[in-house]
Amino acid sequence: MAVATNEEVKLPVELSTKEKTCKWIFDNVPSFVLLIVGWELIALYVAEPALFPRVAPIVYRAYEVTFVKFEDAPACILCVHIYHTAWRIMVGMSIAAVAGISIGIAMGRIVWVERLMVPILSMLLPIPALAWGPILVLWFGLGNTTMIFITAFAAALPAISATWTGVKTVNPIWIRAAQSMDARGMTLFWKVIFPGSLPFILSGMRIGLARAWRAGIAGEMVAASDWGLGYAIFDSREDLDTAFMLVGIACIALVGFLMEKFIFEKLEKVTVVKWGMMEEVGGPGK
Repeated sequence: MAVATNEEVKLPVELSTKEKTCKWIFDNVPSFVLLIVGWELIALYVAEPALFPRVAPIVYRAYEVTFVKFEDAPACILCVHIYHTAWRIMVGMSIAAVAGISIGIAMGRIVWVERLMVPILSMLLPIPALAWGPILVLWFGLGNTTMIFITAFAAALPAISATWTGVKTVNPIWIRAAQSMDARGMTLFWKVIFPGSLPFILSGMRIGLARAWRAGIAGEMVAASDWGLGYAIFDSREDLDTAFMLVGIACIALVGFLMEKFIFEKLEKVTVVKWGMMEEVGGPGK
């Protein structure tokens, strides 16, 4: 016999802005603190400031290149380097996203495109993006065109591969269910295939962004003409300015962290997490 209960169904509680901020700090700050403490201990052990500076000199150097006006240099020289690197990588990522997702979708949906592209993709994937550097310098010279090509090449290949995999592995039950309700052509694609492959697409873009940053920074060391974090880090070696090198590396890591937190995680939350296709980062496991 069924027994009625008075238990109430508890809905998830929406956190306030203050609670969200505290949670974000609790989730992320301890990792940075642990990293800083570990670096300080290693620097104390090495005891060679020119090669392994402590945290305080690095922080002071960051202050200098951010707030102090140097002779024959723009104000906030670090900001200028970050700006040039960031816009090159964003342009390269935009090209890679459009080209990579389009080609990946075409490979997953059109047989002859898949047959044509699979051997080409297999040949291009092992090639490091930086390997194109010397010939691109011959074609386009030092500067932005070469850098954008390198970053776009690095990011496009993971995007193509992940999108192709995602389109090919969409649950066939979803497709048959949609077809039974007369969903065809673009309706089937936008309602079923694209949402079903979106976790793979986002994963490919994540990998592509990481590869674009690595290739872009390395490319700036050999192909940038004046500005960029890679150029700044490489140029600092002549003065043995280790602190500035580490500030540049920290900026690369920080920008990547912020893009991950405030672009990809937000995009996932409003799409695949909201649709129930993926569990939120840090969510309860089974």
